[in-house]
Amino acid sequence: MSGFDIYVFILCFIVFVLLTAMFSYLISMIVKLTIRLTDAGARDDEIKTEYEKSTKMGRLKKPLGCVASILLCAVMVTAFAFSMYVNVSENKFFGNVPTLKVVTSNSMAYKNESNGYLFTNDLNNQLDVFDLVFTYKAPPVEELKQYDIIVYEVDGKLIIHRIVGIEEPNDKHPDRYFLCQGDSLNNPDKFPVYYSQIKGIYKDKKIPFVGSFILFMQSPAGWLCVLLVAFTVIYTPVVERKLRNAEKQRLGRLNGSQGG
Repeated sequence: MSGFDIYVFILCFIVFVLLTAMFSYLISMIVKLTIRLTDAGARDDEIKTEYEKSTKMGRLKKPLGCVASILLCAVMVTAFAFSMYVNVSENKFFGNVPTLKVVTSNSMAYKNESNGYLFTNDLNNQLDVFDLVFTYKAPPVEELKQYDIIVYEVDGKLIIHRIVGIEEPNDKHPDRYFLCQGDSLNNPDKFPVYYSQIKGIYKDKKIPFVGSFILFMQSPAGWLCVLLVAFTVIYTPVVERKLRNAEKQRLGRLNGSQGG
């Protein structure tokens, strides 16, 4: 994580603490008021009705509710961990293991009519915004060929474009380099791409639209969402236990008074 990412994470954590403190206070006030109403007898009819229902289906309701809460928390944590993995590993390639990257630009989204080579060569592997693409370690420089889609780095930013031209080594330059262009763009990139800049190659494997969710989970809003869900899953049973204990005590007093 960069310094800015750490700063944003700390800021989100502070906001989370403030929000949870506020919600905890509000919920505790509501719980106290509900307990007072229960002790005063204002909820007697409601308690009796709930008790009758619980004797019929309560054995299933509680376990199912607990399982649902645990599953929700597990899904959110897994999604968060996966999004962080995508963010951290998008610039790392290990042999034949694919690396995941979210497409954030529409430069490869459609076939620009001015780029005739896309139509003559039937190149239909465009990439839409929010596609989650599988990229692989770049092959040796001599194996890269025209119209391959590659991932390369420019000023610390990863770009996915198509190779539209190749310059072989000669007396003027000893290295093989590539001219790249997005399928939706009118002109090639301004600067040539050297092999040292190339991080990976795209092999027509992608999952559409999933990237939008991953980007959300990587954002401060996503971090807050995960933290708040975890807080809710942990705090809700505590609140329910307090309310149930108060209702059981009131129900016991009601049954005792009826029996007397």
